[in-house]
Amino acid sequence: MKICTRCVLPETYAGIRFDENGVCNFCNAYSVKEEKEAHFHFKNEEEVKECLKKYKNLGRKYDLLVPLSGGVDSCFTLIQIVEKYGLKPMVFHSDHGWDDPTATGNVERLCKELDVDLLIWKNDLKFMRKLFKYFNESDDYTVSPCYACGNMLYLNGLEIADNFNIPLVVNGYSKGQAAMMHDGEKSRDWYGRMINVILETGDQEFFAKFTKKWELLKRQVIYETRADLEKEVDLDKILFIPFFVFKFNKTDKEVLEKICRDRFDWQPLRVSYPDRTTNCEMIWLNSYRDFNKRQYTHYHDEYSTLIRAGEISREQALKDLELNPPPGLLERLATECDIELADLR
Repeated sequence: MKICTRCVLPETYAGIRFDENGVCNFCNAYSVKEEKEAHFHFKNEEEVKECLKKYKNLGRKYDLLVPLSGGVDSCFTLIQIVEKYGLKPMVFHSDHGWDDPTATGNVERLCKELDVDLLIWKNDLKFMRKLFKYFNESDDYTVSPCYACGNMLYLNGLEIADNFNIPLVVNGYSKGQAAMMHDGEKSRDWYGRMINVILETGDQEFFAKFTKKWELLKRQVIYETRADLEKEVDLDKILFIPFFVFKFNKTDKEVLEKICRDRFDWQPLRVSYPDRTTNCEMIWLNSYRDFNKRQYTHYHDEYSTLIRAGEISREQALKDLELNPPPGLLERLATECDIELADLR
């Protein structure tokens, strides 16, 4: 199978084309887009810090919400927010039923170390089982089950921010995850596809719960240019900022891991996918399905952007994206969600 010689996207990726050097059209377009948009971004961290000051003067208990997975990206984000930016956060950790205890332990230790309030959101397990079942069994392979799940966890954060009247959310999303968020055309297409997947199940109760969550998107603004942060605070909106979208913040997992280990005894998961991440167990089943049905995972898109941004080498990305599930894990996860594992091959 042909793979881009610069990133890790394969020939099965929708809309991909290769030039005479084997470089895909997405890589060739990236540098042009970055050059055109250079003036839209902050030059350094002090400029961002200055713009965030206005969120400290709202007379509210919390200046912002920080979702925390327990991985090094989100943990480093929280440390910086508290100790460098001087903001008071509410911390939110989402447990959808397949969270690793090591990740939760990292979250609890860091919040105790920084003396910040933590809210652990326990998701409706019946709902999440159905989500994984429906999207893994779907014949539409465009949307990964991880994408559907990630949106639910993201919307949980917006709901919490709305409930506590918090107008700012800062998440430790990588540049790759931020790029996926900012692709409005793709997001609209994938939303339509998700709705079709659910409608085909005939499960009206699940459909109602799923679509109700999306009503919160009317309240959000996703940071795209510095103008979004330079505006006065709009208390009717929730501004969402991916922390690592700024060029001066680097998603170097080895560097961030050392900082987190030294700061609060951060612990890695025994095994995770992609390697060197802190993701839930269900990642394995979802990625297994994606590999078999479309020859790439939800994370190939993210890691390709990180390669283009110079934050990970192609060789390291290919190594991290090797899928080697622990023995017996796929079978257990499939059983828990009433899925025939053979149907995902």
